[in-house]
Amino acid sequence: MWSGLAVGVALFFWWAILRVRLAVGPDGIVAVNPWGTHHLALDEVASVRLGAWGAEFHHGDGFKTTAYALSELAAGTSQDRRFAELQAVLEAAPDSSSQ
Repeated sequence: MWSGLAVGVALFFWWAILRVRLAVGPDGIVAVNPWGTHHLALDEVASVRLGAWGAEFHHGDGFKTTAYALSELAAGTSQDRRFAELQAVLEAAPDSSSQ
């Protein structure tokens, strides 16, 4: 019984880590996290920074959305290059004030 429970827990965490992704396009940002999907328009993002759990999108109204796809846990490596690409896209977006 305990080994079955351990396998079930391991499969759940494996599924949660592999499920995360981040898509940035002209329509906005889609962050798929283990607990839900977040859709953001590019003009909603006031700033973005790389936090402990991934890219943190700070909204103009004070809320924050974290994209776990850019955490070091998601890929097992540093995400600095991918984060730089994300910042370049946000800076190039019209009416965007990201840092």
